[in-house]
Amino acid sequence: MTGCIALIGAGLGDPELLTVKGLRKIKHADVIVYDRLINPAILNSCKATCEKIYVGKKPDYHPVPQEKIEEIMIEKAKQDLDVVRLKSGDPYVFGRGGEEGAALKQAGIPFEVIPGITSSIGGLAYAGIPITHRDLAADFHVYTGHLNNSEREIDWEAAAKVGGTLVFLMGMSDLKKITEQLMIHGKDKNTPAAIIQWASRKQQKTVVGTLETIFEKACVAKLQPPSLIVIGEVVTRRRELNFFEERPLYSVSIAVPYTKRKRMATRLTDLGAEIIELPPSSIEFFDTTIDFSKPQQVVFTDPLSVEMFIRAMKTQEIDWRKLADWYFISVGHHTGSVLEKAGIRPDMNYPDLTEYLQRLEENTDSLFLGDSLTLAELKNNESPIEKLLTHEEKITVDIPDLWQKADLMYFPNPKAASLFLTALSEEELATVAQKKVIVMGQKTKAVFDDYQLAVVQTAEPTFDQVVEKIKEEMKR
Repeated sequence: MTGCIALIGAGLGDPELLTVKGLRKIKHADVIVYDRLINPAILNSCKATCEKIYVGKKPDYHPVPQEKIEEIMIEKAKQDLDVVRLKSGDPYVFGRGGEEGAALKQAGIPFEVIPGITSSIGGLAYAGIPITHRDLAADFHVYTGHLNNSEREIDWEAAAKVGGTLVFLMGMSDLKKITEQLMIHGKDKNTPAAIIQWASRKQQKTVVGTLETIFEKACVAKLQPPSLIVIGEVVTRRRELNFFEERPLYSVSIAVPYTKRKRMATRLTDLGAEIIELPPSSIEFFDTTIDFSKPQQVVFTDPLSVEMFIRAMKTQEIDWRKLADWYFISVGHHTGSVLEKAGIRPDMNYPDLTEYLQRLEENTDSLFLGDSLTLAELKNNESPIEKLLTHEEKITVDIPDLWQKADLMYFPNPKAASLFLTALSEEELATVAQKKVIVMGQKTKAVFDDYQLAVVQTAEPTFDQVVEKIKEEMKR
């Protein structure tokens, strides 16, 4: 038996531009062989057991030869593993996907190709430049900018006269030659031109000029690869079509805790921010034995505590109908929703544990289900409380240094803050101390206070307040 290999185009740097099918394959892959320009956020989607193999190349520096990359894929597939070959852009647009597909075919390895958004089209769009336009360009032509091999020299006379939009990928090192050759062969020196660096990422920078001036302007702006070169009248539409660089949080990178729902991350992304997700936590579940012989008041502190309660019911063969006299309390809206999906509407729902404890009568017996971080909040309560540890949540993997490159960090609740801070070394905590950190709520701030770390707290626990604080901090 051999595994199947998927050649997947990851598209531009924005991870949300990955196709639905590509994401599905990544989530189920046993091995991912990936390139340099892949956004690390995409790799967060793979399963915990997935082997990630980096084979990235830099201009004029290829530490892993192409032949070796193909050998790695074939070797892994022969171990009956599902392999993803993850490439930026599209595999078949100057991505050597055709060579890799041919090598797999020759080796008898089944494969499929999942296209991605090529930067030659999508990258221009993110800079407000349409690659075609009814009034300006009826065609477009995409060239590789690698001009070292004289046998593959561009037909400059044809390129200069063809019209339409010209796009050069991987051409920054030969920008001067590209512009000079086009002018030598008859291209108007006043033809609009632009260079887009890191299209769709927070580092995106666009420089506009003419065929004659664009090289000098690129040097002044210190543009570096990866960059796109676009030449043609469509560049003139940038002023009216530029949407990405005008968003309120454009060029801001924000490190946020990993969540499955990603509501906050999505809203920040829509405002132009680049999101760096912290690593997801790992969860250890414990055997949960509950006394179902008499009615109790049960407090579910998070969705996982609901799951563990239901597991205990199934293990002990308990039917919901036997719990008619029980009193169920959920903490947090999402916990209440999970409980309702299980078939039980909570008798009471509280937004957070603090509010519930303030209303808890001294003589009320309660069974609290949750993890150690949550149950620790009950240590000073004088009521007759029984605590049952249902699960333990930790960030156990080494935290990549990506968060250290973020402009600021955001933590919506004390649990997310505790999970992150307890996983850090002294050196990493010192890095956090130098960061701009925004938190929601006094209890979240208190977690950072325990580490003697200064943070900015939102005046109100709302999304609008978070955005306003981000804007304020980025102006400082």
